[in-house]
Amino acid sequence: MNDQASDTAVEVKDLRMAYGKKLIQENIGFAVKKGSIFIIMGGSGCGKSTLLKHMLGLQPPAAGQVLYGDTDYWQAGVEKQDEIRRRFGVLFQGSALFSTLTLTENVMMPMKLNGDLKKTDGERRDRAHELLELVSLGHARDLLPNEISGGMKKRAALARALALNPEFLFLDEPSAGLDPISSRKLDDLILELRDRTQATVLVVTHELPSLFAIGDDGIFLDAQSKQPIARGAPKALLERCEHPFVQAFLNREVPEGESANE
Repeated sequence: MNDQASDTAVEVKDLRMAYGKKLIQENIGFAVKKGSIFIIMGGSGCGKSTLLKHMLGLQPPAAGQVLYGDTDYWQAGVEKQDEIRRRFGVLFQGSALFSTLTLTENVMMPMKLNGDLKKTDGERRDRAHELLELVSLGHARDLLPNEISGGMKKRAALARALALNPEFLFLDEPSAGLDPISSRKLDDLILELRDRTQATVLVVTHELPSLFAIGDDGIFLDAQSKQPIARGAPKALLERCEHPFVQAFLNREVPEGESANE
């Protein structure tokens, strides 16, 4: 195995995304380096979250491959797919915490469903408390989701995503709905957790401060051409990419030829 292959955490090849006959994106291909933060960028409706679902095993692509190591997830058997998914941690849009469970119980849930069955509830609870301390929520561990702020919910969901020591963290719009200060704190936390855990992080976001703050690499999907139009670190794309829509997006400008009311 060459050095480039051994340094790759996940690779997408010739992926085509569609709902029935409706094409969403095609010709998607990229490799994500181990331990990096990879940003999936693009305007509304371009298929960012759909791509994440294909990589998470939630929705099969119309064509193409999602490779974890040498294994194509969508050609693997159920047992192998389950094995791969156990390496995932996911922060969903809206946090998706269970409203009737405390933060501790929310973080314990993946351990009960997919973790080491030999561990006791006490050991799982201790691990949940450790993770909540890691995201600065130790003081709120016995609270319910409706008793905490939006930023705290995001951090609690991130703690739950870390419950099984994942190799891969998938974050779907982690900063959406947060005020600028809370968003910045969450960005700092994502960087800290990546450095601590060495997890490979894949992030769907259209929040410009966040993608510039945390992104090591990325891909830019285009809703109009229905294929990727740029690849690279967000800061590098801002400096060097000449595609007019990418420049307009990253500079928060209205693309040339469009009115502000469109």
